[in-house]
Amino acid sequence: FRLPSRKCQKILGKNTELWEFEVYKFKEIGQLKAISRYLPRRDPVLKPLIYEMVLHEFLESDYEGFATLIKEWPGDLYNNTIIVQAVVDHLKKDPQNRTLLRTLAELYTYDQRYGRALEIYLTLRHKDVFQLIHKHNLFSSIRDKIVLLMDFDSEKAVDMLLDNEDKISIDRVVEELENRPELQHVYLHKLFKRDHHKGQRYHEKQISLYAEYDRPNLLPFLRDSTHCPLEKALEICQQRNFVEETVYLLSRMGNSRSALKMIMEELQDVDKAIEFAKEQDDGELWEDLILYSIDKPPFITGLLNNIGTHVDPILLIHRIKEGMEIPNLRDSLVKILQDYNLQILLREGCKKILVADSLSLLKKMHRTQMKGVLVDEENICESCLSPILPSDASKSFNVVVFHCRHMFHKECLPVSNTVSPVQFCNICSAKHRGPGSAILEMKK
Repeated sequence: FRLPSRKCQKILGKNTELWEFEVYKFKEIGQLKAISRYLPRRDPVLKPLIYEMVLHEFLESDYEGFATLIKEWPGDLYNNTIIVQAVVDHLKKDPQNRTLLRTLAELYTYDQRYGRALEIYLTLRHKDVFQLIHKHNLFSSIRDKIVLLMDFDSEKAVDMLLDNEDKISIDRVVEELENRPELQHVYLHKLFKRDHHKGQRYHEKQISLYAEYDRPNLLPFLRDSTHCPLEKALEICQQRNFVEETVYLLSRMGNSRSALKMIMEELQDVDKAIEFAKEQDDGELWEDLILYSIDKPPFITGLLNNIGTHVDPILLIHRIKEGMEIPNLRDSLVKILQDYNLQILLREGCKKILVADSLSLLKKMHRTQMKGVLVDEENICESCLSPILPSDASKSFNVVVFHCRHMFHKECLPVSNTVSPVQFCNICSAKHRGPGSAILEMKK
């Protein structure tokens, strides 16, 4: 019947009456499927009953064919409500049929019943579910479906929820995920990565979530968060015997000695203990570390190799018991000597640089101070506040100008009580001795 069906387009043209007459003929002989692909969809458009009749034929015997027609045919060709009800009736017999469910979602979407379409897409875990939410702004419809979205694709769901906080608040999301703490953690972790302060009210909760589901990120969280209660975090870490996190919290709370003791006793890691002591830069911590290490040869080796620039190695060497075997002692002593020589070289180099810079600056200052100073009618004596030059140029005068550029009549300067001929500026010497030593005396 394909050939007759194909020829209908040429023979029947745009005559709707002839089309409808022929469709009924095909129905009588049970061949509606054959003519379905050739039915006109635009110019002319047949009665809705014709298209519904074809759809019902497919629905009874060919779900895939039915789904294809729903995709291809415009929704205004048939009565959407009738077709939806027919699909619902079939789903009662086969409720898990994915083809029918997907088709029903498409029918709901065309009918603008997006909430129902969304439920089906979520049940099917359909890839278009997020596109549907964005396209039709269905955020009000997903407030009670957040768990389903997260189960389907937690990464996409979290990104979407965080991008639309104005439509679904952080508090609402956390509340919906209360019974799914592992999903709650995923959401709050992503929120914290985006902004350390937005979810601050949940930082205490996050300590337990990180401890339970994501320990590798617990320490970075504790370091970056300024809102989590340290006492609560310490309690949780101690209960779970999280040594590294406990060490960090103890040091952050000011209890560095306990933190160091835990590193030495729990981790038995001399390198980490030395690194911790370097970070804290506390003499008492170094003393504790030496006392703990003095009867442990491997620890002594580590200390000899690393503390040369922080603690005098002699203090450690004097405490080593006579006869104790220290692994790689020779290499450690050689390293200490090398480090010492390096420090001497660095000090000598720094000293040479300092002397050279000081000399250069001194020469520059000397050249500056040797330059002449302009004295004219606008300058005043800093003591009597009268013009520095007399109005009558024929009169003799004595003017003293200091390196600080303050000027005085010589008779206005106080008589020096010292044997030294060097005079100092009254103004600058009240603050500090330096640039105000006299450089020029003008006489006339």
